[in-house]
Amino acid sequence: MSRHNKTSPLRAGSALNPLFIALIVPMALLAGGCASDVIPTGSTATTVPTEGFRIVPEPAFNASGVSPVQPIRITVTDGTLLSVSLTNADGADVDGELSADQRRWTATEPLGFDKRYTWSGTAFDAEGERFPIEGSFRTLAPKTVVTIQPNVVDGGVYDQTTPIVLRFSAPVRDKGDVQRALDVDAKPRTAGTWSWSEDDTVVTWRPKQRWEPGTTVRLRGSLYAVRMSDGHYGATDLDIRFRITPD
Repeated sequence: MSRHNKTSPLRAGSALNPLFIALIVPMALLAGGCASDVIPTGSTATTVPTEGFRIVPEPAFNASGVSPVQPIRITVTDGTLLSVSLTNADGADVDGELSADQRRWTATEPLGFDKRYTWSGTAFDAEGERFPIEGSFRTLAPKTVVTIQPNVVDGGVYDQTTPIVLRFSAPVRDKGDVQRALDVDAKPRTAGTWSWSEDDTVVTWRPKQRWEPGTTVRLRGSLYAVRMSDGHYGATDLDIRFRITPD
């Protein structure tokens, strides 16, 4: 039966019984107070997460100028991650690992320059409520990407007087950061020092004494995205193994 055909206890124009008002008002207030604390399953009302639950992105959502080699991760507090995806502008997934306790996902590959990356996924709070992971950030856009040309090659064989020389395509002002990113691992161990050219485009490592015959050397340079001067960043990492001629 349509509700329009039902008999209403309050007809238009009728007088209201004071006793009826006294009974109905408290009931309405009680019903309103209960409804504000209940969110049925499937409700469109906003779900309130449990106290202590947070989704913590690093970098923050909507950040820009992000270094492509800084830690990139999503962490949840007082909850767990059901799924996480970080994609580039082409929709390709970035490789990453989920921690054993399912509270942190960390990217395991470096990102690109001047790219937008987008988070997606789902997290649970302590009560099992689902919350979406949605956000994005953009990596830094260098004015200049600096290339590095070494004088040694992977698998090369050199004499006992050979220095290690790295030539940069632009002057390096932040020399300390660049030198900290470089490592010369020689066996047997060999002491040496770095020195810079006057125009700051060449850095040279020389052993304090000659290389010992048969020395094996590994040159590593974590130079990708290292700031070399204002707006100038390294183009790539280096990993070169070579050896010194035997007697």
